[in-house]
Amino acid sequence: MPAAVLLLVTACSDDPSESCYPATVQASRCDPATATFSLASTNRYYPLRVGSEVVIEGVDEGATIRVERRVLSETQVVLGVTTHVLEAKEFVDGALYEVARNFYVEAADGTVCYFGEDVSFYENGVVANHDGSWRAGEGDAMPGVIMPSAPSVGDAYFQENAPGVARDMGRIASTTESLAFDGVTHDDVVMIMDTNPLESCADEEPKLYIPGIGESADTVKTITSFVPGA
Repeated sequence: MPAAVLLLVTACSDDPSESCYPATVQASRCDPATATFSLASTNRYYPLRVGSEVVIEGVDEGATIRVERRVLSETQVVLGVTTHVLEAKEFVDGALYEVARNFYVEAADGTVCYFGEDVSFYENGVVANHDGSWRAGEGDAMPGVIMPSAPSVGDAYFQENAPGVARDMGRIASTTESLAFDGVTHDDVVMIMDTNPLESCADEEPKLYIPGIGESADTVKTITSFVPGA
């Protein structure tokens, strides 16, 4: 486990309004009514280059966890916006546990917006449920922010914006963490503390983002391979 992920688990009180703290990065950045979007990829902390792949691995309570994140060549139209499809597959001791098809796109200001995900959880090789699935435009769900255009310590925002279904929040705790990968030590790594207001605001999980690569580590897993894509 990288030393950086040993930092910062702060307590915030449970909040029935589905928020752990005030959002300083407004979801309006990702609202199709006011924002414009492009399949270009300019945000260095959350690149969306077709064909790119990041693998992170670790051990959690004796089980080997492997997550493969790939930006597919296909796109998905959500709430009238054409988004990238980032497929994340999680394996536990070699067995497929979860497949999530995440819908991301950049706003014109470089903010990476999250338009939802189709989730499939597996048991014994077959789909068991689709818990956590949501799409902007369905019910009260609207796009969230997955990465600000210029991450700054103190930024806070809703990553998932589906009331009662998915309301994950992110809080930027540092932009100067260090993480070594492939013989290079990166000293400008962003640490984001993720929390789920629908469960407990007291539990925060750090995730680390390497410039040019994206999500690269958490409390359990760290990056083992990277393909940059087109």
